[in-house]
This record gives sequence, C-alpha cells and structure tokens, in this order.
Amino acid sequence: MTDLALERPTRSLAAVAVVAAYAALGTILLITRFVGLNHSFWLDELVFAKYFVREGPWEILTGPGVSHELMAMLCWVTSLFTGESEVAFRLWSVVPFVAGVAIVTAWLHSRLSALSGLLFLYLVVVSPLLLDITRQARGYGLAFFAMSILMVAALEAVRTGRSAALVAMCAAGVIGTWTLPQFGLAFVTTAVVVAADKSVRRRMAVGLGISILAMTAWYAQHIGNVHDASHMHDGLQISTRWLITAPIDQIVLPGLIWIDGTAAVPSLVWLPLVAAVALVAAASPLVRDRQSLLVLTAGLIATVLVLWLGRAFVIPRYLSFFLVPAFIVLGSGAAALIANARSRSTMLGTLICVVTGVVLCLRFITIAPDVVRLPREANRDAVSVITSEAPPTTPVFVYVRIPETIAYYLGRPVQPLTDPATVAERVCGNVVRVAYVWQPYHLREVDVPCLSRAGVRHYRFRQYARGNEIDVWLVPPAS
Repeated sequence: MTDLALERPTRSLAAVAVVAAYAALGTILLITRFVGLNHSFWLDELVFAKYFVREGPWEILTGPGVSHELMAMLCWVTSLFTGESEVAFRLWSVVPFVAGVAIVTAWLHSRLSALSGLLFLYLVVVSPLLLDITRQARGYGLAFFAMSILMVAALEAVRTGRSAALVAMCAAGVIGTWTLPQFGLAFVTTAVVVAADKSVRRRMAVGLGISILAMTAWYAQHIGNVHDASHMHDGLQISTRWLITAPIDQIVLPGLIWIDGTAAVPSLVWLPLVAAVALVAAASPLVRDRQSLLVLTAGLIATVLVLWLGRAFVIPRYLSFFLVPAFIVLGSGAAALIANARSRSTMLGTLICVVTGVVLCLRFITIAPDVVRLPREANRDAVSVITSEAPPTTPVFVYVRIPETIAYYLGRPVQPLTDPATVAERVCGNVVRVAYVWQPYHLREVDVPCLSRAGVRHYRFRQYARGNEIDVWLVPPAS
C-alpha cells in the first residue's frame, strides 16, 4: 500500500515534467521560427523571388531553371495578394516545417515513449542547419513536412496496412518531389519497401503508379534540367573511399553542427563522431525491427548511392529532409539508452547522449539569437540607407560577390566592381557623390583612400552569415 502511494506522486511528477519539457521546447521552436521573418532576403531567396515567383507559373514549370517549384507556385499565388513579402513567402516554409515536427513528435510519443518524442523535438530545435534553412523563403520546410508525413505514414502502413496511410504516403511523395526533385527517389524506394508486404502490395502499386505519373507530368519540361542541376559545382561529390559513412558525415553531422553553407570533407577526423552516431542509432527499437529499419533507411541509402554513381554534387541543405528519419532513429535510440542508463552495457551510449545534448544546447545558445535578430544578408538594410540619405540618381558602386543582391532592393542597376585593382579608382575619381557597398565575403579587401575623406558617411550592418556584415559609405565628390 505504501509503495502504491509513493508510485502515484512519482507518476504525476513525471507527467508534469513531460508537459513542461514539451512546452519549453515547443515555445523555443515557435520563437526561433516565427520571430524575425521580416528580415531582408538573402541571395538564394531574392533570385528565387525575382526569376521564378515574379515570372509566374509558365516560367516556374517550363522555364530553363529548376527551383523548388511547388514552393514557387505557392509564393506566386501569395504574391498576388501581398507582393514580394519576405514574411508571407517564408511562412510557406515555416508553417509546414512546424507541422511536420509536431506530427512526428506526436507519433513517437504515442508509439514509442514520451522521451523519444521529446528527444526528436530537441534535436530538431537545436539543429543549426534546420534553424537556418527552414526560416527561408525556399522549399526546405515544405520538404521536411513531406518527409515527416512519408515516414509516419510508411511506418503506420507496415504496422496496420491501412489504406489511409498509403494515401498519405503518396500525397507526401508528390508534395516533396514537386518541391525538390531529389525527394522522388526517397519516396519511390520507401514505397517499394512498403509494397514488399503482400497485404498492401496492390494498393501501394496503384498509388505509386499514380504518384509517378503526377511527378513526371510536373517535371515534363525539366527532365534534363534536373540532371544538370545535380552537377552544378556546389558542394562536394560523395567519395568512394567514404561512401559507407556518407549518410552520417554528409547529412547528419552537418545538420547538428553548422548553419547552411558548410559541408564536411570526409576524413579520419570525423570517424569518432560517425561511430558515436551509429552507436546511438543502433539502440533504437525501430532499428531492431526489419521493416521499420528499411522504411527509415532505404530512401537515404538509395539516394546516396545514386548521387555517388552519378558523381553529383551534394550540399547538406539539398538532402536536409533526411534529417527526419535520422532524428527519429537518434531520438528513439537515445531514449532507449537513457531509459536503461543503470545497465553497464548502455553506460557509454548514455554518456554520449548526455554530453552531446549539452554540447548541442550550448552551440544553439550561441547561434540562435543572431539568426533570429539579424538577417542572413543585410541587403535591404544597406539599400535603405542609400535611398534615405542620397538622391535617386546617386551612382552605387558595389564590391560584393553577387551585386544583384543590392540591385534587387535598389530597384535600379548598380555598378559592379569586379576587379579589385580598379576599385579605388572607380569609387574615388567621381565628380558627384557616390555610394560604395562592400561585403567581406569571398573577396579580397582593398584600400580605398577616399573613404577617409572629409564628409564621408559610413554605415555598418550586421548579418549572421556570409561575411557577417555589409558596409556602406556615402562618398562626397573629389575636390
């Protein structure tokens, strides 16, 4: 009787702790995704807005470029009512992302344990890569949502065989592939795994066939462009020597360590971290079930193999939707280790989980405030001081990697400075007042003597990436 009386308060305290943890993590997730969406577009976003959204459906679906097509269509419809609004466009990434996180978290809580759901949510919240890319007016949040539905529906399909789960799988596959074409391989592979079950084979085959038709029709004008896009020199090719570690060191580790723009070069240095990830993943109860293991890993493995065989270039954000199955496995694996922390066999794994959790938290604390408060690129801020402090006819000299980032917000041509040797001459030798913009990102710093001239006004705008700042000088004419 005494033991029962003691057990009830303990359960009540555990339930309160779980609710409090969900509330805290959920609040942090919402704050870090919805606050600060009104910041300036950065390069990828403004190219997306100018050359795809602004041009409309015909250009999006049949033009020479391929860029997050479903996202572009949604933003085009939105622009009819809001114009090219940073907030409105970004909500099409943020809202689906948050919905996908909620769905997977709830499924893990229901099917495995509260701790599995909490740890999945924790990994999503503290991931620097997801913090960065899911706030952007790009399709990464939408693809994350699609993969969340695909994974949950596929796991439910192999467990229950329900037609609703198969329909959800196909819908998610189409949404994800219409957004990012590389999603299609993961979807088809996962569908084949589910179809191995005779009880759902015919229904899965019908759904897969309809989905493939829908995806093929969508990309009918872009089949060749999809292949060409994968061979742009952006990112790294998957090394044959490190093929076996690629799912971890090219997708999982970048998702946990860096914001977008950094790819890990495979080497012996990363092997201890790869081994730690593998150790935690191996403890997941989902990994010990053959069907669940195949559902969670087949799409990732098939995609990595195809990208390796095709010598395609990979950058972590392109495959960021695979963080859904990766974090499902890691979250449930960590939960299993922590739940059995008193066992000697799980002590090492538990220690890895605790230390990693603390490190990820500290890393998040150092990154998140800047991501929320500052723009990724302060292009609009730089232009605003030019338009407010100088006449509209003022020449604007731009020494940045991509001058179009300034021209987009300025609304008129700029004068790009492409040769460092001529920067000082072009900026300083004018008989009228000029504006000079410099972004210290992948460019050599040059000495511009007239920046110390009497009457020069200097403005510096902070940003959380790509050089961390943009400088603007308003330079009076040479005497």
